[in-house]
Amino acid sequence: MIKVELENENKIGKILIDRQEKMNAITVAMRREIGEKILDLEKNQDVRVIIVRGVGGKAFSSGGDISEFLSLTPETLLDWGEDISSSERITKPVIAAIDGYTFGAGLELALSCDIRIATPRSEFAFPEIRLGMVPASGGITRIVKMLGVSRATYMLMLGKRLDVQTALQWGIVHEIVEPEKLDEKTMEIAKDLASLSPLALKALKKVIREIADSPFYAGFDIERKTFGLLRYSEDFKEGVESFLNKKKPKFNGR
Repeated sequence: MIKVELENENKIGKILIDRQEKMNAITVAMRREIGEKILDLEKNQDVRVIIVRGVGGKAFSSGGDISEFLSLTPETLLDWGEDISSSERITKPVIAAIDGYTFGAGLELALSCDIRIATPRSEFAFPEIRLGMVPASGGITRIVKMLGVSRATYMLMLGKRLDVQTALQWGIVHEIVEPEKLDEKTMEIAKDLASLSPLALKALKKVIREIADSPFYAGFDIERKTFGLLRYSEDFKEGVESFLNKKKPKFNGR
């Protein structure tokens, strides 16, 4: 149900959620598998960028498999959000290619990705409140930080569905493309990222997350120190020399 495809020539790995008969609803086993596959691609030296996509066109993922909810054990709940949040914790860029319903755990998975590209028929929601529960895989935290208290409250308390234009305006997604262009656009962005310095992208991803939770003065200090470290990298030298010589840089991640 969780498939992996590698495009070694482009240094891109794809994780596909393929449970179309259930609108790509995510079981507990699938959660673990998503986390494992993401970590496997993180370790793969031939992969620089990861794409996460739901198969079928109706849903990126309709959320967690509700039929399992009443049988969850405390042991399962202790690390409930860890696998879904793996995209955020790894060093490589992760793109969510979103087509269709993106609810509950599916939205939590998408929000943990760095870049989100969606189609016009995509919809977004945290419907957990209508089941007498709340999101618990990072959804509340991420959506409050992303949208602010007012918009997050409206979305969470009502289990409100957002159309893709609202999601774009609120910053939940970054771009909207027609369904037949989704793979092309996602690959375009992935190839662009794969051509950049893996070392600089790794540092940048870490810095963005740290600064998001830091006061201004701390943020300034973090970015200056990161710049100072990258200044002595082979990639920085390659980037500067390539620019001056008007050629395409070849970054090695060192």
